[in-house]
Amino acid sequence: MHIGIDIGTSSVKAVAVDYQGITHAIEQIAYPIFSTQPHFQEQNPDEIFEATRLVLQNIIRTIGGNKVKSICFSAAMHSLMAVDADGKPLTNLITWADHRAKQIADNLRNSEVGKAIYARTCTAIHAMSPLCKLLWFKENQPDLLKHAHKFIGIKEYVFFKLFGVYVVDYSLASATGLFDVFELKWCQKSLQLIGIEEDKLSKPVSTETIFVGASEEYAHKIKFIIGASDGCLANLGAGATDEGEIAATIGTSGAIRKTVSQPEVDELMRTFCYITSENQYIIGGAINNGGIISQWLKETFPPILPAGAQTGEYEAIFSLAATVPTGAEGLIFLPYLLGERAPIWDSDAKGVFFGIQKKHTQAHFYRAALEGVIFALYSVGKVFEQENQVQKSIYATGGFTKSDFWVQMMADVFDQKVVVPNSSESTAIGACLLAMKALGEIKDWKEAKKLIVIEKEFAPNKGNSAVYKKNFEIFEKLYQVLKPMF
Repeated sequence: MHIGIDIGTSSVKAVAVDYQGITHAIEQIAYPIFSTQPHFQEQNPDEIFEATRLVLQNIIRTIGGNKVKSICFSAAMHSLMAVDADGKPLTNLITWADHRAKQIADNLRNSEVGKAIYARTCTAIHAMSPLCKLLWFKENQPDLLKHAHKFIGIKEYVFFKLFGVYVVDYSLASATGLFDVFELKWCQKSLQLIGIEEDKLSKPVSTETIFVGASEEYAHKIKFIIGASDGCLANLGAGATDEGEIAATIGTSGAIRKTVSQPEVDELMRTFCYITSENQYIIGGAINNGGIISQWLKETFPPILPAGAQTGEYEAIFSLAATVPTGAEGLIFLPYLLGERAPIWDSDAKGVFFGIQKKHTQAHFYRAALEGVIFALYSVGKVFEQENQVQKSIYATGGFTKSDFWVQMMADVFDQKVVVPNSSESTAIGACLLAMKALGEIKDWKEAKKLIVIEKEFAPNKGNSAVYKKNFEIFEKLYQVLKPMF
């Protein structure tokens, strides 16, 4: 049995998977995000470590320690914290959603230095990246930058607590803006800009690096694999492992990622390129506004439910949206309630409803909002679409897959078949598959793919796709026209 640990932004989750890819147990513990100042999004790293320890303890107790062969780790990207020489936190953990470095990122993005750094690191110049967070420290807390022993992410902190060493997998390192993805070492251009040496960072290692004997609490025969980032492992766990295959995820936020065999750089710096393992990378982009849009609709424009209704508010939103024609009869929504990352990288972007007419009802607004989220994902996906490329399925994961209506909308907008694996825990399952490969139980990702079971398939409706094509053209133009006013 293999255990995949997914250290996410809002919770840590453990999934136990056997050699046939069957899930036997799931454990989860949540923790908060807090904001001490405007634009700050932080967490307590010790709280996250304790949750990780407990969730691991719980799942081992559930399945039996003698059945566990390995534990492999996933973590959310872009986190950063400072520690002293004893490994004690000097700061809170700064998450990907923290925007304190926005102005620094905006200034750097269009500079020659910024473009040169992106060309080597393949990480977008944005406030989310540890590169920009460290530049913020340079400007605002120079003493911390000088005197901190290390600057690390949350998985690095967990591994230090378990093993007493500072290591970072190539996958998470490749999402920092500090790592040369072509040479697999820290990028000197980034370090020189910040004014730090490599010894302030962890040692980069392969995603398949194995550790044994974390503590007396765990049997020494259990192997710990350092693993990769959540985005890369989500592609593995969804089955999007072949060259050119695409996985799309919508949870609170969203992302779309294509698997490739070598690094690819976008000349306009719209997408990222992160490392999964040797000869496997993902290119793509993340959006800020995914399921958070449906939550906003529920809280701000709640559906009126009849007395005694058995359905919930989310279900009612989707049901009402489905009563409206494709394209919401000309109503179009820019879903940028939280600004936006890929492909526009504009923290100042705002949400907009366009084309409102008297005929539009609450149901029209629901549908337009859900369509806007898919348009935002498509605007990323079309960046790495190739002309005359053989159309392959999109592997869909995340909470949005609970709504067949929303998944069908994705198939129609992309004009491509969408398939849904039978487990929504694709990131943790991807960690288990990586462990199997690291231990030689599977020889390549083609074997891993065989362990993924597809539960549902959604073929595009050509008529709907034609409507969406016209609306998407307006969607793109709207942002460009309104951008100066944001």
